Amino acid sequence: MSKNKLSQTCKMFDNSRDIEYETIFQCPLCSSPMKIVDCKSLICARNHCFDIAKQGYVNLLSHSVKTKYTNPMFKARKTLCRSGFFEPLQEKISQLILAELTGKSEAIKVVDAGCGEGSHLSSIHQKIGKKTHGFLGVGIDITKEGIQLAAKDYPHNIWCVADLAKSPFAGKQFDILLNILSPSNYLEFQRILADDGKIIKVIPDSGYLKELREIFQLNTTKPAYTNDNTVELFRRSVNLLDIQSVRYTLALDSTLMEHLVTMTPLSWYATETSLQRTREINALHVTIDLTILIGGKKHCLS
Repeated sequence: MSKNKLSQTCKMFDNSRDIEYETIFQCPLCSSPMKIVDCKSLICARNHCFDIAKQGYVNLLSHSVKTKYTNPMFKARKTLCRSGFFEPLQEKISQLILAELTGKSEAIKVVDAGCGEGSHLSSIHQKIGKKTHGFLGVGIDITKEGIQLAAKDYPHNIWCVADLAKSPFAGKQFDILLNILSPSNYLEFQRILADDGKIIKVIPDSGYLKELREIFQLNTTKPAYTNDNTVELFRRSVNLLDIQSVRYTLALDSTLMEHLVTMTPLSWYATETSLQRTREINALHVTIDLTILIGGKKHCLS
């Protein structure tokens, strides 16, 4: 590990320099407080130990987990993000967060639950970091391949391999909880969210990647996709404050089309014939149609 990388890792995980980085954690096995030791390990009061990887992330899973998300998928999403594919979404989320910070003088703590390879959190950090009184960004994902890429490319945030159902964070730690095109665990979200914190959840709307769905012929044998059930679950689980939409189209060349096909889980349900059809497309206008749900903590769960 280079000296520069080591210093970056210690900046994220050195309790002698900034105690808040360790106080956000609790042991995912026993819920005890944790200490950062020698920039090498997170150790709880009952001596459960999780080593900090040389790449600068910490794996807080008690056992290995296999998912369908692969390194090529995360690399494809990173490439698409850097091309501006999600730029309007990231800009909108940044504006929403800044609106919440009016009149606040403390550093903001933001966790991205289901962060993948970290592009969304990193982009939002860049957009608003200099406009806040400090920005602590934390990304959590159950897939190690995504977190490894995040730690490599975006060393100024904290990255954790962990399970959303047993998140390794103490209660009431985060001002903003992002959940972007990813599964939710609302009980854990409420636990780790500050009392006046906000949840910003992004879900696909009916037009999301409709051109790709048509090529894959995914809507021919079942009703068209609707996010009504997801919105209703959010409404029941947290205090729904607002619903906003982000919709735009982008022209993708053949290279970006290939990355899109690699990135999206829609490809899991496509036939080889339809996949081959996408490879023969030189350019395609693609619809990005997303719903942003903004919620606050529900203090009395039914």
